[in-house]
Amino acid sequence: MPLKGLPRRWEILILFSAAVLVAWQLFVPPALSVANDNDFSKLAGRFCIGPDPRVGNELFDYANVHWMISKQGCILWSYRSSAELVVYAALGLNRLFGHPPKFDLRWVGLVYALLFLGIFAWTQRLLRPLRPATNLAFQLAFLLTVCNAVYIPLFNTFYLDTIALVAMMGALAGLPALLTGEAKMGTFLVTVLMLALLGASKSQHSLLAAACLPALWLPRGRKIFPPIWARAAGSTFVLLCAALAVLSTPPETAGQATFNTLFYRLLPSVSNPADYLAEAHIPTSYLAAIGTHSYSPGSLNASVESEIAFGRMFGLLDLVRLFSRHPGLAWHMLMIHLDEASLDRVRMKTGTTEHRLANYERTTGKPPQSLSHFFGLWPAVKHGLIANRPRLYLAYVFSVVAGAWLLRPRRPGVSWLLGIVTAMLALSFGVVMLDGLDSGRHLQMFNFLLDLLVCAMAAFGAERFSAA
Repeated sequence: MPLKGLPRRWEILILFSAAVLVAWQLFVPPALSVANDNDFSKLAGRFCIGPDPRVGNELFDYANVHWMISKQGCILWSYRSSAELVVYAALGLNRLFGHPPKFDLRWVGLVYALLFLGIFAWTQRLLRPLRPATNLAFQLAFLLTVCNAVYIPLFNTFYLDTIALVAMMGALAGLPALLTGEAKMGTFLVTVLMLALLGASKSQHSLLAAACLPALWLPRGRKIFPPIWARAAGSTFVLLCAALAVLSTPPETAGQATFNTLFYRLLPSVSNPADYLAEAHIPTSYLAAIGTHSYSPGSLNASVESEIAFGRMFGLLDLVRLFSRHPGLAWHMLMIHLDEASLDRVRMKTGTTEHRLANYERTTGKPPQSLSHFFGLWPAVKHGLIANRPRLYLAYVFSVVAGAWLLRPRRPGVSWLLGIVTAMLALSFGVVMLDGLDSGRHLQMFNFLLDLLVCAMAAFGAERFSAA
């Protein structure tokens, strides 16, 4: 049966365009990256990679792609992540073509770029059975919404969220084939691998991989579908990878998140904070912590021991229960995060001070915390309409989700697919609600997922128009 997709020359042209957009941002001077917010060591420290002494450990203001492998860079965090696989590959390239002990972060960017473009090429192949208009609409929307300076500079970083972003893209490429078409073993195995990489990326993203597992168990009478043993093995592998990320998260993380949420975000907004502390069985001595967070000078939660102790006193489930008893607090927290998410990139706001993670190195001469707007038409449109307008952004989110559901093709499996993506959106934002300070990149993941849904909505609309 002949394929109904785009002519191959169109596919090659679009893939080449994506490659140019990615390569231009990552490798053509001034190469774009994202500034370190002090999280790089969670991955780089395991490989004894630290800042080049000539550059220093610059935070927030400037990005840095020049690093050094040395004993001074060794910081063994307990975090384990699938991003380690990318660094292993980058170190191999650095040994072959670089100048050890110097380490150029662009080797990491190259590995991510090849993975990203490989997944996009695989996506093109999976789209071939669709109508040409549907296929073209999705691919052009993908170029517009994803291949810009909002997401691509993350490839030149040590952030654990980057592998989650790329792996989620791969998983969501495979899910439609598993749910709506012939689920061949090759597609199944690649999708399971992407889900495993997503699950093992970071504990905050592990639930997203678990939310996709129903797609492995919905044969709906199709003749071509992996056997039960393969589905059971694949599901178990994904869950084990997710468990690795969750169980390797340091124990102080939960106490840090709940402390920041309660004292920095929630209690400053109420008139009777002592009553809330009493309800949560927290000593009144913590009243002095209102308005502070774990990174504040002299914070009551500044040490690892205090963070672990507070996490035992008031953990993540306690915070969920507090939200359920006081919907007003949940709404207040929702508005804070919607305001953050309405921006296209991370903003770390402490008091009246805003930190934007720069895309440029200091040597470019750009002002501190400068952002690139390369190929930024779609981000600029969104920013002009919804930035710093949390209620309008919330309406945008519901509009995109509702639009995708209303325009969806009446084809078996599509509703399951949208149900999984909608659940992923809810889980992604739900995790953010439990963090009072370090939520920026997690909200960026939420926006990435939302942008992919915009691409799907464009494809659905094109299919309806072409069918009419």
